[in-house]
Order: sequence, then structure tokens, then C-alpha cells
Amino acid sequence: MILMALIDELQKIVGEDWVTNRPEELIIYSKDMTENEPCKPDVVVMPKSAEEVQKIVILANEKKIPITPYVAGANVGGLAIPTKGGILIDLKRMDQILEVDESNMYAVIEPGVTFGLLKKLLDDEYPQLRYSYPLAPPYTSVVCNALLSGLGNLSVRYGSMSDMVSGLEVVLPTGEVTKIGVCAVSPYWIGKHPLPDLMGLFINWQGTTGIVTKMGINLWPKPPIVKNAVILTMGGPEDIYTSLIFKLVHLQVCDEIAGGLFHYEMSRGMLPVDDIKGMITAIVKVDDMENRSFFLTQLTVSANDDKELKQKFKLINKLVNETNKNEGRQLFLFKTDDLADIGKKIDNFMELPSQIPSLYDIRAGGGLTWVGSYVPLNRWLEGCQRGLKVMEKYGWVPGVLHRPMKTGHYSVMRFFIPLNKSDPEELKKARKMCEEIVDIVLDIGGFPYKVPTWAAKKAFEKTDPNFVGLMKKIKNLLDPNGIMNPGRLIF
Repeated sequence: MILMALIDELQKIVGEDWVTNRPEELIIYSKDMTENEPCKPDVVVMPKSAEEVQKIVILANEKKIPITPYVAGANVGGLAIPTKGGILIDLKRMDQILEVDESNMYAVIEPGVTFGLLKKLLDDEYPQLRYSYPLAPPYTSVVCNALLSGLGNLSVRYGSMSDMVSGLEVVLPTGEVTKIGVCAVSPYWIGKHPLPDLMGLFINWQGTTGIVTKMGINLWPKPPIVKNAVILTMGGPEDIYTSLIFKLVHLQVCDEIAGGLFHYEMSRGMLPVDDIKGMITAIVKVDDMENRSFFLTQLTVSANDDKELKQKFKLINKLVNETNKNEGRQLFLFKTDDLADIGKKIDNFMELPSQIPSLYDIRAGGGLTWVGSYVPLNRWLEGCQRGLKVMEKYGWVPGVLHRPMKTGHYSVMRFFIPLNKSDPEELKKARKMCEEIVDIVLDIGGFPYKVPTWAAKKAFEKTDPNFVGLMKKIKNLLDPNGIMNPGRLIF
């Protein structure tokens, strides 16, 4: 009876068609691709506007009902699983790109705007501008990725997506609506400076301090020439990381430097491995490729003219040749436009956001988890080698991704772990393995990103207690009834 009364009030806010508690629909929202325990919401509501979000939050605050914000549920951390039930607010219908300011290079978007929608608009109407796209499906949310400090294909230059946020509109847990940044005093969403920086109250809080209903994002000039290349070694990360990646990052000639250690068979569905095999065997004599691992790093290089492009690749070639000569390595540099049909296929794969429907379905059971982290660049190789040994210990084929961030100020270290979600023992084993890898991340001075609750508990135990205390004070101040995405972080 109480639930039906709640549904009736929610229907008055958004309309009958946009509220559901049908079991077959609730189960979709109860889980994701990870090993995290499923939990169903009591009701799902789909608002169309910030005003409707505000009314829902006021209602939930008055009745002290938990709220979970949701768009695609595709994060790899269980962050949108409604651990306490309650109201799940699906923001997909709020999918408008409200403004593109060409001169000041920003866009204002709603949380349901996907990477696919944004890229299509920019390609069609603003081809001189670009955004930073992650290796993620096109249906994932731009706003969610930025709020969780995700990364994209311009992160080597500019940092995480949260560094590209230029303004926010937020519905607070008690129902007030506020703007953050220059947009609070101006019609322009140009940035947060020189006002007091309050954006940090909502970035990386995993929806526990409010619901973002609008976001300003930085756009960037798109050079007329953009080319892809690949550096490949049949060895491990030690063949390339300290000897080449450091120098390549500091050279500042690449828009993107990203890749990792992949095993041929386990990469099916995640990489165009047959095309990579063709690329490898065309240049390098490799026996028994199907049982081998390879370390691949993608480079994206942009230029204003052919002369500039040629000079940049000359510098990259020089570094690769010096590494091979001085370090005794065997690295191979391929420009994709020199590889005919294979190069075109690899270029298509590198086109982001990813168009590969099977990106996550790469093992029986269709599950995936990871330990993603931001670590000091000079500790990446150590952490990588230790983490790979842990994966081998638990019987997983080793796989790790890397991306230097913000011109080398830090680096992404992400171990990707395909799962058979129908095997409970495998899920338990994967969790134990992930716990050991998180310990390594913390030991080398890093911190997990998009951190699931179990890892947050482990990480915050090693965090300055005064910092943790301050987080709790802020949470209690903004969300006195504790309704916003409970069970996340340390709350």
C-alpha cells in the first residue's frame, strides 16, 4: 500500500508511462556486468527535466526514501546498483545538448546525452571541434564519465574528464537547485575560476551529494590532420614503459598514448586480433601466435599540415630506434595508413566511442570487472608487474591497460578481468584477486577510480582520517537524511 501511494505520487510528477515497478523491468536495473551483488529498486522513475528531478528528490527527502541516479549502468564498479532499494531515477530521457558555444569552445548537456549523440552533433555541425571519447560503448553517458573522473582519447593532453567540466547545475539532496561555476553569475559556462571551487563537492562522490542535471564541458580545436599509429612488442611492458613511454609523453607530440598487454585468444571481442595478427605476421616472424601475448600502444598524432605531421613522426621514429639500439628492445612502429586494408580496420576499431557490441561479452557468462587506478607514472611498471603476477596466481590470463594522463603527471593502470557470471566460485576468486591488486595500487601510491564499495572501504582505511572526517561532515551537511545513493564510498 505504501509503495502504491509512492508510485501514484511519482506518476503525478512524470506521468504514468514513466514509472514502473514491474519485476521484469526492475531486474534490469538490479545488476551490471561485474561481480557485485545485485539488488532491485522498489520503483524506477524517468524524469524529463530538472524540475521533475527536483520534485522527485523533495518527495524522497520528505519520506526518507533512498535514491539511486542511473543512466546506462555500464560502469565497472557496481556504482548504479541500488543497494538499499528505494527509488531509482533513470535519467536517460534528459538527453538534450542544450548549447554549443563555438567561440568559447564548450557545450552544455543533460545527463542522458551519450557519447554517440555528442560525437554525431560535433561531426555534423561543428567539425572544427572535438571532445575526449573513452573506450566505451556509444550509449554511455558523457556526464557520468566526467563525474567519475573517467578518461578519454585526449586525456594524455588534458587529464581526466573531470578536468574538462566547465560548469554544473545540481539538485541537492534536500531539493534545492544550484549552479556551480561562472554559470552561476553569467550566461556563459566558461569555467569554474575565479569563483570558489565547489565542483569538487559533486565530482567523484558517486551521486551521494546530489544529482547533476546540466553540465558544461570543454571542447577542443580539431586539427585538420589526425593519424593513428601503433607501437608493438611481443615482449612485456618492461620493453616499452620506462625506456620509451616516459620520453614519448614528455615530447608532447601525441594526442593519445594508450594500450596494454593483451593475450591473443582472450582479446577476441575486445580487439581486432585477427587484423593485429595480420599486422604482426606481415612484419615479424611469430610462431604459435594464438598462445602469445603482445604489448600494444596506440598513438594518435594530429597536425595542421603535412610538414608538421612528418616532423612529429620523425621524432617518434627516432625515439623508437634509440630504444631498440640502446635498450636492446624489439619494438615496431606502424602507421595505420601504411598498412592497407589491415590499417583501415584498425583505424575503424580506434574510432571512439567504440562501435563494438561485444566489447564486454568476451568470456562465457558475459561478465567483466576491473581494478582501475590512477598511479604515479614512475611506479606504473612496478605496479603492473606485481598485478600481473597476482592474475597469474589466480589462473587468469594477464591483461592490463595503460594511459599516461595530463602530459605524464600520473597514469592509468587498469587490470581487465573477464568473468563467467554464472560461476559463483569464479566470482569469489575474482573478488579476492581484485582485493590483492587494490593493495598493490595503494602500496605504490595510487588510488582506485570509479571505486566500488568494497574497494573504497579498503582504500579509505589507509586515508588520512581527517580527510575522511571532512567527507562525512560534507555528506551530512548536504544530505542530512542520507538518501543519496547510500552504500557508496564510505557512507
